[in-house]
Amino acid sequence: MASRGCKYPADAFCYVCGYFIKTRANKHSLETGFKMCEAYNAYFGMPVGDQDKSWAPHFACENCKRTLEGWYRGEKRAMKFAVPRVWREPTDHSSNCFFCMVDPSKRRTGKKASQIMYPDIPSSMAPVPHSSDRPVPTPPEKEQVSSCESPDSMSVEDNEGEGFNLLADNKNPYYPNQKDMNDLIRDLGLTKSDAELLTSRLMQWNLLDPSVKVTCQRKRHELLSKCRKTTRF
Repeated sequence: MASRGCKYPADAFCYVCGYFIKTRANKHSLETGFKMCEAYNAYFGMPVGDQDKSWAPHFACENCKRTLEGWYRGEKRAMKFAVPRVWREPTDHSSNCFFCMVDPSKRRTGKKASQIMYPDIPSSMAPVPHSSDRPVPTPPEKEQVSSCESPDSMSVEDNEGEGFNLLADNKNPYYPNQKDMNDLIRDLGLTKSDAELLTSRLMQWNLLDPSVKVTCQRKRHELLSKCRKTTRF
């Protein structure tokens, strides 16, 4: 939908942070930026996705690229957030479309200039800053195979290793249902916000059964809260 009727194109914004990329500024394609994709995967623990969708940005800004790749090389750099901006398909142009709600034309220069407002909406969830629970990750000691590379480009020798055999198992993937998600969230002791974030991410990557709903986590926590109050008496 983002390519049909949006006020601004998706590729005018950075895939990682969501900030508007100035017309004359450098922007870097995620399709060809293999090293940047590797760094993204290593830093945030998730691969670059939705590059086949028109509603997702396909570029990264200069700052995000330099910071991620510098961190990946072992330099003392870190992103300002532990979770990047998460993109999902917009449902309408008025209340759930990042590319219609952000207005880069209001950008002004100077210390007292007003900043562009970047919304936190279901189709574009704002980055989550680092905290004691989400510290800056440690760069990997060895470079790992890029998540952006095709599996066909990986040789058999590259895939050989302890406990790893492409032909060892040919099982179909399992997609957790609502009960599985509830059990996992309970075992991990997640808060309501963390539970909703985890469920949203897994839904975005198509790793859950279609019956799973994010709203179920809100109701589940409300029920747990009521049960705790009842058991006190």
